[in-house]
Amino acid sequence: MARFWEEFWKREQEFFDSRKEEFRHGTSFVAVSSIAEQYYCEYKLENEFALGEVPTEAKDTGTALHDELMPTEAISKEEFAELVGRKEPSLAVLGVWGSAGGLKVIGTPDHVIWSEGRPLWVVELKTTRGDPTPLWEDQENQARIYGLLLERMGFDCSQLQLAVVRLKSGELGADEKKRWIAEVSGALLEVKTTWLEVRHPGRMKVHLLKHEPTKAEKAVASKAGYWLGEREATSSSSIGKCRACEYCSSCPKSLFRP
Repeated sequence: MARFWEEFWKREQEFFDSRKEEFRHGTSFVAVSSIAEQYYCEYKLENEFALGEVPTEAKDTGTALHDELMPTEAISKEEFAELVGRKEPSLAVLGVWGSAGGLKVIGTPDHVIWSEGRPLWVVELKTTRGDPTPLWEDQENQARIYGLLLERMGFDCSQLQLAVVRLKSGELGADEKKRWIAEVSGALLEVKTTWLEVRHPGRMKVHLLKHEPTKAEKAVASKAGYWLGEREATSSSSIGKCRACEYCSSCPKSLFRP
């Protein structure tokens, strides 16, 4: 196992040493979150690069809640390898990387459950003010691409599954927030996600996905032309998305003007 990690960290370093500004916006690596955002609206992504990120109350609230529910603590490479190598399931997150669809893709999942060096679950947390029941295409593809990259990194993903947890913001009490990671992880490992939803009626929906690398590869490939300079950005045809977008007042493609 030590040999695996030695070679793994070497390959990771080689990947990032290959940095070259070869993609749109002068990027060397394309973020998984950016590819996911393309499924929402590519002009929103264009505006983010051109104008910078615009803070909103919803973003700030979601970030604060995310940090409460998924606190992280930096550990060394050696500690990480030891932790995820245990038979008893452990919780540890690392940056993922790899090539897909002609792009060099990077990102960091919200939450990963491991056992014996194998990722068992990739978990993405999405907060919403509305109904948590729907699973949007951008959220599904983000989780799928994280799974694909874990496999490209050389991990055994034969038991890997994906979960997108949609949670209504402002719905959990302080004690529930403290138990959140353990509760969700336990429900996934014990196949009791329905029980979890019953425990939090109307506040949470756990969307379960099979790890299907082919679907993830297609999700990247279908958006790669934008990053490779083969086409221009496309815009959403949804007035609702434009209305909710923080760039609607300045976007040339907006279908809504405040």
